[in-house]
Amino acid sequence: MADDAVEATLSTTLDSLDGAHNYRDWILALARPYLEAPVLEVGAGTGTFTGHLAEVGGVTAVEPAGSLAAALRTTHDADPRVSVVEGLIADVPAVPAFGSAVLTNVLEHIDDDAGALRDLHDRLLPGGSLVLWVPAFALLHSRFDDELGHHRRYRLAPLRDLVSAAGFTVVEARYVNVVGWFAWLIVARLLGRVPTATGAVSTYDRFVIPTLRRVETAVRVPFGQSVFRTQAARRLIHGGSSARRRRGRPPPGGTGRTRGLAAVRVRAHARPPAGHGHGRRARGGVRAGALAR
Repeated sequence: MADDAVEATLSTTLDSLDGAHNYRDWILALARPYLEAPVLEVGAGTGTFTGHLAEVGGVTAVEPAGSLAAALRTTHDADPRVSVVEGLIADVPAVPAFGSAVLTNVLEHIDDDAGALRDLHDRLLPGGSLVLWVPAFALLHSRFDDELGHHRRYRLAPLRDLVSAAGFTVVEARYVNVVGWFAWLIVARLLGRVPTATGAVSTYDRFVIPTLRRVETAVRVPFGQSVFRTQAARRLIHGGSSARRRRGRPPPGGTGRTRGLAAVRVRAHARPPAGHGHGRRARGGVRAGALAR
């Protein structure tokens, strides 16, 4: 699919999801314990999460799609906490300058996801956190995924191997939105319809998400529409424990966001020298958009 068509689909989808405040707040609640300034937000879209991430401190919001980057600038032009970069991860200096990096429904858009994870590692401070929210399960891959520019969907174990190879230690990983798994399977995969139609999104956000969030906070579901994952850079790890932990950080076990994946949070470690030096450029462009990917 042409880039212009993907960008148009992303823009329309982001607009339809802009009012899904319960969904957005759920993702933020999962991510918040692992956020530390300055924050690198990759694939910021039109800024669904950017202003909320800026509550932690300064945010560098990276967005490759011109129309979305323009909207992002318009929204946050007066906010001194937000700096917008229209481009890719490689357009951010390859020095360890960020306390955390956040990718919400973005990694699946990058052709070389392994290379992008290495590039992110190079830009995180020692012990910095990487928060990922990605779509889950190849079974759910639909025509709409293709229209959004998705290269893949993820499972927990392969994603864990992928982030570990990039030099991270997984802190938390879980599937999120078990009801969304069935909804995406039926609406997008089997019926071939657009699952993010405005009416459907607002109804799901209002009546399903609040209850689902309470349930999944108490119970770990075995599958879901999305994966939430948090990783840490390994540079701070000595003998299997972190040399420095952020004050007041709760034990692993955040909260996650929609589309049937799991969110992941990781900490950055010193990466083994096997050809993964600093300054390596990301192999794929980050397709736009935070929520709707």
